[in-house]
Amino acid sequence: MATRPKHKRFFSIDDVGAHFGLSLVDMGVMAAEGQLRLSVPVAGLRVEIGDWEEDGDGHGFRIPAGYRMLNGLVDLYPVDGWTILRNGTGVVHALPTEGAGYTSIETGNPDQEGLLVTRDELGVRREEWRRLEAQDGDHEAEADAPARSRRGVQPTHDWDAARLEACRLFYFEGVPESQAALIRHMQTWFASKGLKVPDDSTLKRRLRDVWAMFGPEAKKRAA
Repeated sequence: MATRPKHKRFFSIDDVGAHFGLSLVDMGVMAAEGQLRLSVPVAGLRVEIGDWEEDGDGHGFRIPAGYRMLNGLVDLYPVDGWTILRNGTGVVHALPTEGAGYTSIETGNPDQEGLLVTRDELGVRREEWRRLEAQDGDHEAEADAPARSRRGVQPTHDWDAARLEACRLFYFEGVPESQAALIRHMQTWFASKGLKVPDDSTLKRRLRDVWAMFGPEAKKRAA
């Protein structure tokens, strides 16, 4: 195998697939489940940043804090990475943000709301590449080791599966009319799987970034 350039910072989807033996479907599933952090290079990308607040009725609204110009590599939400891998192209409207804030893409072009990204532009950062290599090594070690019982406190809810279900709902059935409708759908989904049903506040917190991305679309449809 050819030696990777020492200072290479970005590996394309083709690099990832060839090196780790993954198909586009494999990578799409991993991206949707948050197991593969996809990135895309940008130059002069204008974004609005700010925080989310809630009114007394539980409705979220934005508190803008200003604008920034992004250059270099930016990470994508799992659902955006999955959509682009699956369809070949996709329009990205927002970028992941730590905490309760938001990062919204502002193109200034009314005919193109969001950033158009093609599959060929997708890839992973060097840090993500190394994480995948380390994970591969861990899996090989586990396969050779005797089975061990899992220790520690296990999570009450499978949030990776829940977020994937929310992505499936948005993509195939459309955005719910309200955040409350999304919460009701997810509670029904948990119950249908025979799983413990989270309370409203927990679901709002866990799915806040997902709704922040797709909620505005629901308002456009209702207008």
